[in-house]
Amino acid sequence: MTAATYIRELFIEPPKTDDPKNWPRSKKNIVVFTIAYCAFVGPLGSSIYMPAVLQIKEDFNTTSSFVSATLSVYVLGMGIMPVFWASLCDYLGRRPIYLISMFIFILGSVFAAISNNIWVFFFMRLIQAVGSSSVLAVGGGSLSDVFHSSERGSAFGLYYLGPLVAPMIGPIIGGVISYRVGWRSTMWLLLGTAVIAFMLVLFILPETYRHRIDEVKPSVDQGEPAKTISRPHIHVTHSDPTLVPSKSSLHGDSDSDTDSNSHLEEKATAPSSEGDVQVTTAMEFIVPNVVPACVIEGEEMEAANSSISSSSNTVKATIGHDSSATERHIAFPTIDNEVVHKVPEPGINALKRKPFNPLRPFVCMRKPLNALLITFNALSLGAQFCMNNTLPISFRQVYNLSELTIGLCFCAGGLGSVCGSLLGGRYSDYVIRRWLIKQELKKKRDLKDRAAAFGKDEVELEASEKVFDVSVQTPPEVRLQSVWLGVFLLPLGLMLYGWSVQKGLPLAYALVGIFLVGFGMMMVYASTTTTIVDANSAGNMATSAVACNSFARGVFGGIAGFLALPMDSAMGSGWLYTFWAFMTVVGSAGLIVLIVKAPVWRQRAADKALNRV
Repeated sequence: MTAATYIRELFIEPPKTDDPKNWPRSKKNIVVFTIAYCAFVGPLGSSIYMPAVLQIKEDFNTTSSFVSATLSVYVLGMGIMPVFWASLCDYLGRRPIYLISMFIFILGSVFAAISNNIWVFFFMRLIQAVGSSSVLAVGGGSLSDVFHSSERGSAFGLYYLGPLVAPMIGPIIGGVISYRVGWRSTMWLLLGTAVIAFMLVLFILPETYRHRIDEVKPSVDQGEPAKTISRPHIHVTHSDPTLVPSKSSLHGDSDSDTDSNSHLEEKATAPSSEGDVQVTTAMEFIVPNVVPACVIEGEEMEAANSSISSSSNTVKATIGHDSSATERHIAFPTIDNEVVHKVPEPGINALKRKPFNPLRPFVCMRKPLNALLITFNALSLGAQFCMNNTLPISFRQVYNLSELTIGLCFCAGGLGSVCGSLLGGRYSDYVIRRWLIKQELKKKRDLKDRAAAFGKDEVELEASEKVFDVSVQTPPEVRLQSVWLGVFLLPLGLMLYGWSVQKGLPLAYALVGIFLVGFGMMMVYASTTTTIVDANSAGNMATSAVACNSFARGVFGGIAGFLALPMDSAMGSGWLYTFWAFMTVVGSAGLIVLIVKAPVWRQRAADKALNRV
């Protein structure tokens, strides 16, 4: 690649036929590193000046409550604004959003550093939150663009290192530099980190947003009968010549059209096993709300004397009555099977611009999968925010610790979060790979059984270096089978921390509880967020779904943090965190419902879609 080509693709227009999922691993790693660093900037801004609260209070001659409000507005802004960025991302793409938002954060940091009263500082903190919040929404969508489903767990585990490390080191760095230089130095440091992020996106990060389609083949070859779709209790044969014309009929050859029609009628009356396509699961395809002619090239088996062959599944649909009709890409079904891809041109992966609608991301909440997962994530973050707000006061009263020592205690939660994110991501990928291997083995056993039905004693299977195909989409709920360790450790850590503080147990017990809370929450969060991306990537809704997740977490976390001290005073630490442990258990019950009911919801949606055909 020449320098001119690289500059054109990076700054002007990405290659239309370049699928990010086919990029080399090194290029994918660049995407992960850049997005992880950008995600590091926002959480760093929420924690870096916590040790300098008293300095800000004295400098602006205000109250501690007002200074704390500058922290709360930052958290709420980071929770609410991802919805806006997700909607704008559908219109502009990923890369422009990163550049615009980081520039906004740079402006907010400059004016926050030179602010001369608390009101200006308060407003600039809100501007910083607006700028830093985009990565929370768009980052997950970028990873969805680049990685296959079986690779996303590890990618998300690395991506979340950025926002997890920042709260761990932010108070330490902020305490040191504010003590030596003053609190304004924390804002200048945020400015420097944002400038680096802006430059990384500008010169390194490529555009990843594509509208992926498949090159459309002719629906039915001349003289070739239409294929039949066979499903349990459903047998659909396309016998209407107006729906599936042959190549020649599109050019006005009526004789060929008649011949094709005769083949179709013959197929409708007596479908043969040779031409049928057997669909073995209830997750085959999504059908648009039109009347398409379906052409399925799938696991075909010919009763030949020599061998049995199979081909990979490809599902396509076209509007057969018009050669210029809109073509649609049939994607892997989500729980609701609502979204189909409209193809601008055959064989081109183009950037699709949608009308800007800031409320569009909330449509994702209609899906039971999204609603249940986002609810659990919001509950778990509420518990953690409550702990973060009560920890400094509790540790000073119970253990008589200094500000610096209290800041170091936060490292226990940060370390647990990092370990949980890395382990959770890798383990969820392992669960996906194990499921794919089982499906591959099941497929081979089915081939042997079919061969035996045709009187064949042995079946020769084509040798392959790969045990499974990483591009195969898996049911979203499969990944949730990796969350149970985290689901168990999260409430255990909350109760251990709460009762250790209330009973005055040794500090080590409370630190272990903090570590378990961070580990359990992030082990679950890495898998649930990746599942949200997997379940919504088919319709380019991954960014919107992640934005809804960030919105719920930010709003719920902000409210929980605001009520933390009054609840701790009224209930005591032990019963307060027993309450939060119970809430996380209730949220985890939704995960069980999701794993059990998701196949039923998907089957029901697929049947409903077929009834519209």
